[in-house]
Amino acid sequence: MTDMNKTIRWLRITYWWGIIADTIETIRMSFPTLFVSSGGLTISPDIGLKFGLLYGVPVMLGWILLLFWADRRPVERKGILLCLIPVIVAYMIVQGIGISMGVARFSNMALNFVLQTILISLCVISYVKARKIEGSE
Repeated sequence: MTDMNKTIRWLRITYWWGIIADTIETIRMSFPTLFVSSGGLTISPDIGLKFGLLYGVPVMLGWILLLFWADRRPVERKGILLCLIPVIVAYMIVQGIGISMGVARFSNMALNFVLQTILISLCVISYVKARKIEGSE
């Protein structure tokens, strides 16, 4: 397998990790009771929470479409990976705030933190690999 093919594989794994994660979150956000129960949250899905979650669904759908678009030309559109990093970090901060507020437990968020850290690592690795490929052409 050539370096180009390996790099494209890395990029596609990263894009699809994001697509799958965002799809799961979009489904969870579309059903606030599921969001609360699957996240182990200590809050009730009142009308305000329902509206807030539903308000975010179009943004999640937009990210899914953007990642599909990037996957069509993975090396050319590698910059999308850099855009993902602050979004993932912001989610990690929000989860941390939820823990400090007492609406979430670290034990319930730990897996999210691990998966988000892996995705950030994939973004960085894939972007660097794509830059190297571009420089060698």
